[in-house]
Amino acid sequence: MEKEIRFNGDEFRGYLKELVDNANFVDSKEKGIAKLVIDKGYSALSEKQRYVFDNSMISNYNDDCKRCGLEIPWSEMSGADINGGYCGWCWKVAFDNKV
Repeated sequence: MEKEIRFNGDEFRGYLKELVDNANFVDSKEKGIAKLVIDKGYSALSEKQRYVFDNSMISNYNDDCKRCGLEIPWSEMSGADINGGYCGWCWKVAFDNKV
């Protein structure tokens, strides 16, 4: 159930659309399932589709910030992927202080 909550909402769909647009999915099956999630939501997936989707998402997001441990919002997820798993605030603090 936790993933149904996390993989839900407009911010998540926006992030997922960004992943699809940037060709972050390995194969067409993953991309097709991601598009289904964008259109109908995570809860619309079958058990097999959820398995494929969950495994494809492992490399595309960070649950928690490496520094503060708080959940990274979807709106910051692309940045967190680039900066090594830090939320925007912790990245700014670390960058500003050269920590």
